[in-house]
Amino acid sequence: MEAVVRKVQQRVRKAREEMDLWDDLNSRLLTKFNRATVVIDRLPVLGEDKNYGALRSVANIPEDLMGKQFENLELLFVSMRETLERLNGIVRALNKALRDTNQMVRGGSALTAKQMQLQVGISPTIAECLDGLRTLCEMHQDEFALKSSVISLLTWKSSSSDIAALRQLLVDQPNIPKDEVQSIFDIIFADEIC
Repeated sequence: MEAVVRKVQQRVRKAREEMDLWDDLNSRLLTKFNRATVVIDRLPVLGEDKNYGALRSVANIPEDLMGKQFENLELLFVSMRETLERLNGIVRALNKALRDTNQMVRGGSALTAKQMQLQVGISPTIAECLDGLRTLCEMHQDEFALKSSVISLLTWKSSSSDIAALRQLLVDQPNIPKDEVQSIFDIIFADEIC
């Protein structure tokens, strides 16, 4: 029984490495989002002839500047979609870890429900490990769905108030509460903490 718990913990440890990458990618996504919103905020100013002053004498300057801003904005949108795809890769990896762990526990050794709840010393039960991993998968899946929706709502026509609300959703990560994640790891790795 203890050997099975160790194997499950090992798989959760690998999933935890994927989750560490999540924070880095989320930070990149937020940086790209902020850059895109700066460009979006700049567009109305560039669209008004009165803001060009002496530069009005330069041929095609308003069109060239607007074209360049739209080009930069499109590159930022592409980059955000690529970052989202990497976040989705983490979600898929977590789901695979859960599937593989479930298969290892239920398929290979055919443990009974009582054995799944059996606790040896301060080690977690197999059920606690699986429940924790399932919860972590669900958190990241839900957060990915939210981030995808937020990014898809951002357009060059977004208002300042919309941008502020979308930014807050990206920053908060409401589906991945750090204290809950830590408590899951505290349960799964209880024997290593002591």
